[in-house]
Amino acid sequence: MADIAEEAVKEILFGGLAGLAAGYATKKTGSQLVGLTMGAGFVALRAAIFNGDYLATWSPLLKDDASFPQHMKRKARKEAFSTNKRVEDFTKENFLVFSGFSGFYFLGQ
Repeated sequence: MADIAEEAVKEILFGGLAGLAAGYATKKTGSQLVGLTMGAGFVALRAAIFNGDYLATWSPLLKDDASFPQHMKRKARKEAFSTNKRVEDFTKENFLVFSGFSGFYFLGQ
């Protein structure tokens, strides 16, 4: 149980740090376009990791495990499931990360 809570906190903080950086950059530049670009880049990075297009060996999150079996699982999911199912799984799997991003983004502004 403690491992699940610890991983959830890691996910929120991982997204939160990215959101805080995006919010701070938006505040300093005065342009919402900067925040939008950084947010879209963060979502694109998460999508690339989810699909197995990018191996994040540096990531502290368990779901980003760069081992060969996990990589093959991502590739198989990409081939086997429809786009709608993959989008649904992507949003469920990254809900805490994106929640942390959006919450800390507004704190950074």
